[in-house]
Amino acid sequence: MVTTIVYGKYVIIDADTVIPSGALYIENDKVIDYGSHKDITSRYKADRTLGSAEMLVMPGLVNAHSHGKGLTDFQRGQTDDTLETWKWRNYPPIDPYLDTKWACVNLLESGVTTTMHNHGLIYPESYEKEFVSVLNAYKEGGVRVALAPTLNTENVFTYGDDIDFINSLPSELKTTCHTIMKRMDLFGEKEYFDSVEALHKSYTSSYVRIMHGPLSPQWVRTEALQEIRKQADELGIRIHTHVQQTPLQKLYGFKRYGKSLIAYLADLDFLGNDVTCGHSVWISDEDIDILAQTGASVTHHPSCNLRVRNGISPVYELLNRGVTVAIGMDDKEMGDDKDYLAEMRIALRLHQVSGQELDSPRLMPKDVFRMGTAYGAEVLGMDSWIGTLERGKQADILLLDMEMLTEPYIMEDHDPVDILLYRGKAKHIHTVIVGGKILLREGKLTRINRKEVIAKLRESLPSDYHERFRKLNKDFVRLRAFIKKHYKAWYNEIDLWDKNPYYFMNNRN
Repeated sequence: MVTTIVYGKYVIIDADTVIPSGALYIENDKVIDYGSHKDITSRYKADRTLGSAEMLVMPGLVNAHSHGKGLTDFQRGQTDDTLETWKWRNYPPIDPYLDTKWACVNLLESGVTTTMHNHGLIYPESYEKEFVSVLNAYKEGGVRVALAPTLNTENVFTYGDDIDFINSLPSELKTTCHTIMKRMDLFGEKEYFDSVEALHKSYTSSYVRIMHGPLSPQWVRTEALQEIRKQADELGIRIHTHVQQTPLQKLYGFKRYGKSLIAYLADLDFLGNDVTCGHSVWISDEDIDILAQTGASVTHHPSCNLRVRNGISPVYELLNRGVTVAIGMDDKEMGDDKDYLAEMRIALRLHQVSGQELDSPRLMPKDVFRMGTAYGAEVLGMDSWIGTLERGKQADILLLDMEMLTEPYIMEDHDPVDILLYRGKAKHIHTVIVGGKILLREGKLTRINRKEVIAKLRESLPSDYHERFRKLNKDFVRLRAFIKKHYKAWYNEIDLWDKNPYYFMNNRN
């Protein structure tokens, strides 16, 4: 048995429990006790001691929604745009194992000890091998993961009949679209359901959870959603999807079903406390009531929503109505760098937008701290063993350098959670521990060779990447133009909606 004492100027057990001059006592991978440094060191003798009087000790961060990308879309050649056109980009394939390994490097250096990975296949023809390679990368990196294979079979090009849309295109674009459809068929519903069940039975542990990942209700058949609900109940696994991310998605629900997509899912008895709805930007009071009544949770991706021009999710209202909301970077952080502390700060500031009254209610640092730790663990189904530093939970711990965080001066009365949310950055992270194992010490990775991962990833990329990228995307530029034309008639319908936003911004009236 390995015993450890971790101490610091402050030890944050959870958003409401902060111990000045505190310490944790750990046996192997679990937190056994916590208290003042004086009390813990008088009662326990440990094999090793970590920390200092100038450290901030806190739970590991939980990235509750991502697609597991190491190299970002921007690095691979694409700039941001609206989702319905942005999604039509193509890349020369990269090694999924190496890319996931690079994601682990970035996550650990940003203090993320657990991540959600909604995996879109790079090589659907060998999907079994790809899922295993991704899980092996997380295992070697030491990062906990909730892996959700992605299912996406309907409304592939627009929110409507794919065949009608394809038939409206010039012949060369028809060929492009039929090629895409054939490739998607390589990982259809049967392969998806078989994969979820097989992965769950083979890999589920305290480090790995397998989830259902229907990409979004408009992209999956009703019958498949019902089967997902059934299999999730049988296997006891969670469901993670994207819902009402854009105005066009919201409108599609009303055009197709006469109700919002959230109401549609509720009518299918799909929603429950094991379902998480990513984004949830374009939602109504009625949608929030449904989420609260069914116990469904939400993941908030502030930077992604800004970068892909989705809008602002009503996070304050969701939390105020009892909906659990966690934070996910969605591989589109403001700095394109997986700095999770920066993502938390953006969430805080975005939801402190002025109301019409002075001192109007707003999101507070402790709310965001919960979203980045305990609530993240909850929406991944891991809250019984991670998310806080309570006794009996896993020792997933961050140590931040308080001297760097506060230099050259900080008001002593400030709450350490406030200090973290106002000033914390990835560069302040000194040590990362997952399950009692030190994965980053003094800002340096201990298990992964950073330079080696970079070298191998670079080596794996084709030397003519730029030329391949240009050729692959030649037709997609034209395809986007037809997609934009398809939606032109929808905008008048969107303009008929009630103009009563959750956040009041400046306007021209």
